[in-house]
Amino acid sequence: MDKMTYAENPLRLQCMSLPELCEDQIAGVLRGLETTIPAEVIKGCRRVIVTGCGDSYLAARACIPAFSKFNKAFGNNFSYMRCIEVSRLVDFEASAQNNPSTLVVAVSASGGPRRVSEALQRARHYGCKTLALTNRPESPAAQSAEYSLIVNTPDFPNASPGLRNYYASLTGLYALAAYMGEAKGLSEKGALQGLMDAIREYTAAFAKELERIDDQMFRLANEWKGFEKFESVADHINYTSAYFIGAKFVEVSGIMCATMDSEDWCHVNFFAHDPQHMGTIVVASLGDPNRSRIAETVHQMRNVERPVLFIADGTLEEFGIEDEGVELCLVPKAPEGYEFLAPMLNYLPGAILASFHSALNGEPYFRGPDAPQRRVPSPIATSNIELV
Repeated sequence: MDKMTYAENPLRLQCMSLPELCEDQIAGVLRGLETTIPAEVIKGCRRVIVTGCGDSYLAARACIPAFSKFNKAFGNNFSYMRCIEVSRLVDFEASAQNNPSTLVVAVSASGGPRRVSEALQRARHYGCKTLALTNRPESPAAQSAEYSLIVNTPDFPNASPGLRNYYASLTGLYALAAYMGEAKGLSEKGALQGLMDAIREYTAAFAKELERIDDQMFRLANEWKGFEKFESVADHINYTSAYFIGAKFVEVSGIMCATMDSEDWCHVNFFAHDPQHMGTIVVASLGDPNRSRIAETVHQMRNVERPVLFIADGTLEEFGIEDEGVELCLVPKAPEGYEFLAPMLNYLPGAILASFHSALNGEPYFRGPDAPQRRVPSPIATSNIELV
């Protein structure tokens, strides 16, 4: 079967475009930093809450180790929250005297979701500093925030679902973390430049392997073409990559893909029916201290004959995995000292797999014109904003 017959699908093309995007995206983020929240304001921020919806929430979750790395100091606090928590549930008033030192960063490439605007408006109402990280300076999110960081992602044909936007949001968040560290004097001058160089190095390493990964995922997509259930499993920051992969399967192929951590998988999803026909994707990093638990979980998967794709930066032997039938997709390691960058790219094999699964099955992205999802308007951009 000719791979190129199925290769001109938008998600795969976005995956393959990231090496070319890298330099332009770094330049775009650095331009955005020139006019973002001033360094003098940053110096007064001791608490940072990063939030977003959908993929942007995953970017918020993935970036926290970078904020911790570049801003190590007693009294600094960095956390991620779902947008609904920031917009409706978190109790800003309980710590009103500290709110001026709280920075709420809301991530949205389009800037359109109402919960994002609501989170920013509510945070401002309670005296927090607010920053929209977006690609659209005219968007509702940018208008709702006191400050904006415009990431300036170049246009791309058929850029939905937004994989390039996800890469851009991560680049922007990592850059913001280093910018904040330099502004507060908690990181040496040049920390931002060093981070950008690490992103270049990591993306270039993937560029060398993308054709091999692409070929492997096409072969596996043919083997898994008839599967109607998928799961993705990972721990710590790699959980964001597993969740991102699962989201792409739902969006482009309409196939439900549950995401679990390695411990809860053994407690719950181990018992799912028809394990032989449930594609299972595990994302792991060799430097993480959970290697032995990942290996045990993969062993359990194979004990019930789950087909397993193992996306990792080390060999099966290095992870202590001896089970036959585990398909390893070896990916580059993040640069030394920048291990937190792993989720910036290690979702690529799973996203490519999802793209080929959709193409091989002739499934339209986000369902066809006669699907109920097309007949019912989404409230994402129209939901009422309520400040509580």
